[in-house]
Amino acid sequence: MLLRRLAILLLLISPVLSQEAVPRLGVAFVVDVTEPEGGKIRVTMGVSQNTEDVVKVAIPAWAPGAYRIVKYCKAVGNVAARGKDGAALEVSSLDDQTWTVKTARTSSFSVSYDLTIDRSRLNKDHCFLAGPDTYLYVVGKKEAPCSVRFRLPEGWKVGTGLDREGDLFKGRDYDTFIDCPTELGKFELLEFEQDKARYELVIHAKGPVDGPKLVDMCRKIVREQNRLFGGPPFERYVFLYHFMDGIGGRGLEHLNSTDIMMMYPAVKAEPLLAASVTSHEYFHLWNVKRIRPFELGPFDYTQPVRSKALWFCEGVTSYFGDRTLARCGIWTEATYLAHLAGEVEALQNNPDRKVTAVEKASQVVWDRKDWPRVDYYNKGELLGLLIDLKTRTRSAGKRTFDDVLRYLNETYCVQPAREGKGWIGVGFPEDGILKALNVVTGENWGDFYSRYVSGVEELPYSEVLGPAGLAVDLTVNRTPDLGVDLRGTVIGSVPPGGEAAKAGLRPGDRVAALNDVEVTRSTIREELSNLKVGEEVKVRLLRDEAVIEVGLKAGVKERTSCKIRRSPSITEDQKRLLDDWLGKRKEF
Repeated sequence: MLLRRLAILLLLISPVLSQEAVPRLGVAFVVDVTEPEGGKIRVTMGVSQNTEDVVKVAIPAWAPGAYRIVKYCKAVGNVAARGKDGAALEVSSLDDQTWTVKTARTSSFSVSYDLTIDRSRLNKDHCFLAGPDTYLYVVGKKEAPCSVRFRLPEGWKVGTGLDREGDLFKGRDYDTFIDCPTELGKFELLEFEQDKARYELVIHAKGPVDGPKLVDMCRKIVREQNRLFGGPPFERYVFLYHFMDGIGGRGLEHLNSTDIMMMYPAVKAEPLLAASVTSHEYFHLWNVKRIRPFELGPFDYTQPVRSKALWFCEGVTSYFGDRTLARCGIWTEATYLAHLAGEVEALQNNPDRKVTAVEKASQVVWDRKDWPRVDYYNKGELLGLLIDLKTRTRSAGKRTFDDVLRYLNETYCVQPAREGKGWIGVGFPEDGILKALNVVTGENWGDFYSRYVSGVEELPYSEVLGPAGLAVDLTVNRTPDLGVDLRGTVIGSVPPGGEAAKAGLRPGDRVAALNDVEVTRSTIREELSNLKVGEEVKVRLLRDEAVIEVGLKAGVKERTSCKIRRSPSITEDQKRLLDDWLGKRKEF
């Protein structure tokens, strides 16, 4: 019996011993950017401690935070592999983003490939690497530690959130490694310290910008948000700014960095125009990167990863990001309330708010063919506002939405990490947000959730903001309309099932006349305003080379405007609540 027990014990522990005996796979990259004006870089992926006959390597089809398939494989070319002795290894394409390498169990091998990079991201002055668009991973081995060395032109520097040891930059695993975008080039570097952490501003700009003003802006933002969570969860954070020519801007969040792109003329004129996107992306280091739906990490880079919670991930982040600007003094109270009024107008003028729940909009963001949809950034920010002020008024200021975020962070990030369940914890379940609201406030939020998050009822602006001391003025203006989306005189879209669709109007048609009155881009709005709702309208259309006349009844277009201000009859308790909400008791 004793011998049998010993035999069973040996059988139980032998797999553990054998697993510990297998060396951990290592991945080391070399990125050659020595000829940037050629439009390509060469990447070599070195794999060590291999024990497999055949290894699959792949490049992601999407980047976390982007929520769209982009097929980075299209930029990959000239894939080749070699063993540790330099001999060529057989490489074959398994699908459009995966390759197989026949290694014959050689312990070390390399895979090299060219990357074609857009000229806006690679030129004589710089190269920007997002991460997922650059580095392959060993399929089934994303937990392997990764590192990279860069071969650069003379005078170039490296700006990244990766840990640095000399000329080596490291990440604990593939997910962490590619979550640190890298700017290579002749950038400006500014630094400051706050709350025992070091902050770096890596600025690639078309010309000079007001660096001290940007540093002051960033310091105010991080100080306010760090206070909410009791300090930053890192020792170093990097703001990667790109201020160049172009249209619009964007930002993308990462574990200890963000990359932000804005038009140079705007930032040159007023650096604080970068405050909203900077505050939003910095708050993401908690909400999304740590407080996250369970499906958002570890990542499956091969296909869409859907979540109903993007309204919380993005919209609530917008709420805390913009509220930060009011609390730290970058925005005045009037500016912030005007911003919130603009968000109300955006939602109320989006007809899809009555059709698509914000949870559904979150889930189908990958399906671009279904757009336009209700904007989960926009509605999520307003839900954050309502949840926060409702919580504050119901608890007389003793509980806030801040407490809910702290609870989620502790429950699904800090505590699980302490227990060894992943260094950034685990994601919250599908009902995690609702449960957190119930636990923190001691109330049942099920009805609110079903009506406004899972449902499509109109948001209760006055019912929530009024008791907090804010007056909400909503005005609806009604004007005659053809029931189509007009871009000048060209029909952009026609709602299916509507009067215009039944009358035969199509996207691309050009409106030439209304009731025999010819119209142009500058006169069509005036002619529309002369119509009466319900009257029969004769519409002359130009479709390709044909002239078509149709008749339909004029509909009505509603346009909502909004103003938010402190109530004229505000009480002292409401004043204290609003002052606390806006951080007016703090000194900056």
